[in-house]
Amino acid sequence: MPEGGKRDRDDEDRRRDRDDGGKGRDRNERNGDSRNRIRERRDRTETREEIRERIRRRDRDDIKRDRSPMAVRPRLAGRMRRERKTVDRQKICPLLLRVFCKLGEHHKAEEFKDPEREPTDDEFQIYTWKDATLGELTSLIKGVRKAARRKSARLSFAFVYPDRQGKKVVRVVGQTFSTRRSEDGQKSLSDLHFETGDYLDVAIYLK
Repeated sequence: MPEGGKRDRDDEDRRRDRDDGGKGRDRNERNGDSRNRIRERRDRTETREEIRERIRRRDRDDIKRDRSPMAVRPRLAGRMRRERKTVDRQKICPLLLRVFCKLGEHHKAEEFKDPEREPTDDEFQIYTWKDATLGELTSLIKGVRKAARRKSARLSFAFVYPDRQGKKVVRVVGQTFSTRRSEDGQKSLSDLHFETGDYLDVAIYLK
């Protein structure tokens, strides 16, 4: 074989080996990167309990920003009902709830602006607990207000409380019916973020 031809073939073999070696290094680097990414994902993987706790913290932050039920996502409301803690009514003293009922509409926030001019003619008071549901309160109201016992009666519930500026607001939180069940009837005062000192305003609608 000619000397030049042998040298050319040797040079070609060395280039091929060098190329194959580079491809092998690239492949090893890619495999190493993949293993590192898998390891990082495994390190970042949260347990189920950690995920639940993170969601609870996020939901608590939402409620702190605005305690009205309109600020709570529907799935959160469902989870709160499932995780509801009942009150031991034999050991826990009830709270005094001021209830204002009006036929055909809710009271205006301005009517609660002056404590001396609150609509006390429409008021009655009941003792209850924070785990009392709107359905339970409906039964109590029906025992006091004749209009609420009508078959066509629909009761709209609202909380009256001061906002961050100290002004009274009337916030609708749910509705029930006199003769049939409703989804809101299963919600408790606690579910709806009732706080001791809030008033309950009830509008009774007749079809």
